[in-house]
Amino acid sequence: MRSERGERSIPEALFSALLLALGLWAFTLATPWPIKAALYPRAMAGAVVVACAACCVLALSGRGEKPGSRVDLSFEHDLPPEVVRRRTLEACAWVGGFLVAGWLVGLLPAMVVLVLAYLRWAGGESWTFSLGAAAVTWVALEGFMVRLLHLPIPTGVLGVWLGR
Repeated sequence: MRSERGERSIPEALFSALLLALGLWAFTLATPWPIKAALYPRAMAGAVVVACAACCVLALSGRGEKPGSRVDLSFEHDLPPEVVRRRTLEACAWVGGFLVAGWLVGLLPAMVVLVLAYLRWAGGESWTFSLGAAAVTWVALEGFMVRLLHLPIPTGVLGVWLGR
């Protein structure tokens, strides 16, 4: 007789194996591409392969997700409608603000400003942590996207107007 944990581990392992196969397939599809074109898809597919292999092993060994540790995705109905409405509008404002900032100043500066502003004001983090995370974001994006991959990142309309 199987325990509840044993019965749940088989579907988890099968789902992980399916995603593992998809990751391997995606990795092999990008193999004949030039290195710059294949870098991002192969990095993402490699991460999927490693993560899904780990999930599959953990599920089959019985050390995967424990009962009661799941994130509860059921929607609670105990929040007042005005709180739900306010939170929804705040989320839309953050996304809309990022899109406007990306259009105005370009995507890289907009991402840095978004990280800084979100961590400081929405996340309540300290200025030190927020500025540090924004600096790491800038270095990572500038180093990876611009310096390493030489991707043309739009400068935004203000940059075009100012002749940059």
